[in-house]
Amino acid sequence: MINTIQREVSPVFLLEAVVNCSAQQRKILAIVTVDVMAWVLLRPWLTALRDRGFDVHIACSRGTYFDRLAEAGFSVHAVSLRRTFNPLAHIRPAIQLIRLIRSQRFHVVNTHSPVAAAVGRLAALVGGTEVIIYTVHGFYFHDRMPRIWRFLTTAVEWLLGRFTDAFMFVSAEDCQTAQRLGIAATNARVCTIYNGVDSELFRPRNSADPAVRELRDRHGLAGAVVIGTVGRIVKEKGYREFLAMAERLTAERINAKYLVVGDSLPSDRDQFGPRFRKMVADAGLSGRFVFTGMTDRVADYLAVMDIFVLASYREGFPRSVLEAMAAGLPVVTTNIRGCREAVENEVSGLIVEPADAGGLTAAVRRLVNDPGERAEMGRKAREIAVNRYDFRLVRQRFADFVEESVLDGLR
Repeated sequence: MINTIQREVSPVFLLEAVVNCSAQQRKILAIVTVDVMAWVLLRPWLTALRDRGFDVHIACSRGTYFDRLAEAGFSVHAVSLRRTFNPLAHIRPAIQLIRLIRSQRFHVVNTHSPVAAAVGRLAALVGGTEVIIYTVHGFYFHDRMPRIWRFLTTAVEWLLGRFTDAFMFVSAEDCQTAQRLGIAATNARVCTIYNGVDSELFRPRNSADPAVRELRDRHGLAGAVVIGTVGRIVKEKGYREFLAMAERLTAERINAKYLVVGDSLPSDRDQFGPRFRKMVADAGLSGRFVFTGMTDRVADYLAVMDIFVLASYREGFPRSVLEAMAAGLPVVTTNIRGCREAVENEVSGLIVEPADAGGLTAAVRRLVNDPGERAEMGRKAREIAVNRYDFRLVRQRFADFVEESVLDGLR
């Protein structure tokens, strides 16, 4: 499960070395573009570091979850990071980060997400950080990208990799890609940890569960096959193909409802949410679509679904897919990095080509028409999620790797 550059270090020596580090050497800054990612995805990992004696700080843009992170015991610093390709927009946050790193004298910087990883690593270099760790949640470049953009984004990753001490990947395929393209320098520490899922929170539930019954009744989902998706409403998540699939199945008189859990974030570049809602209305499907907006009740909404769909063009290692699998749902997703690694085709779900509305429709139709196959795929999905991706394993791997990287930095 974990692929690392081999360094023979005694576990006892490692523990003693980290415990004996000075307070300054246990001080770590996690840099992420938006606070929602820190709250939803990174919080268990960063809590594991704090439990091991690290002084954990978070730098991110201020949003709904900023104060909640502070209330959870983290030192949180507001930095005006934005999701944009405009290099001028990154000058101010870079200066903010450099000042923060120098004033707080962080020994370790751990970056997350493409923008934060680029700006954060440059700031860490200028700020004099001893150990720079990049947690790769998926590279921005992908196979469907125009060649020039793919070349440029790959080149940026390669250049930044020259001064990155360690890489953590949530996808083994991304790890292999980084090594093949030389993004990860030969002397860098490398590992794959995967994303994790709380298999107790995300679990199969029956229709008698009060939360399931309440949501089904509130949204008029009783009696229909519920086909759902979870994630930001942006073009690259494949929402246009999701709508085309719904149009075709509706034309075939299939009794289905479509549940969209999530919304566009203010930081999203394309702000596709309002446009997508209008597309649904223009297609005459407003009565069949349910939009929840941003919500903390993802586990409850997954429990009312019968089929989960993620039609993305680009992913790292999608947590939404792992949550759906843990909830016992069959997954229909696309043949891209991360998705094809999480889902076993014809076992825990079905894999189709990205941007292929016809293929997506055929896969979903197949599962709609075969409840037995849905149930069996959902059972296998749950088994895989529990055995491979439980978050307790992942947070342990994350904390172990950070400790080992700190030890390397002390040599």
